[in-house]
Amino acid sequence: MGTCALSRSEIGTHYMRPLLGQMVLMCCLLTGCQGAESRSITRQALVGDYGYKSVDTSVDKATDHQLDRLTLKADGTYKLVQGGSTKARSEKNGSWSIEPGDPPNVLLDHAGYPIQVKKGEVRLLINDDLGEWYVKAK
Repeated sequence: MGTCALSRSEIGTHYMRPLLGQMVLMCCLLTGCQGAESRSITRQALVGDYGYKSVDTSVDKATDHQLDRLTLKADGTYKLVQGGSTKARSEKNGSWSIEPGDPPNVLLDHAGYPIQVKKGEVRLLINDDLGEWYVKAK
């Protein structure tokens, strides 16, 4: 039988170094690509009408949000209507702007919404954990 030219620690290092390199590369690729569309979005791309969307229907009643609409205008003003048949209607008007960041935010007078672009769909996140956002009408 032949003898091994590498010690145990050298064998571990020999096999782990490429794996570590692959893991670092994968992390860089994932973080570098995440949100790239959102970071480069322009003010003009945000102008338009948005509707309310929720993926968690167990807690969120659709009837609370039948009227929910957000309009971002090119002149820097917005109109936000909220409510439904089981929630009182309210309307807010004011000015909006973009706050740079990762991700950038749309700032209304009363709140900020992180911007997310997925597959060309513009979303203004209300609560990402619960899957609630305003989605821009196409």
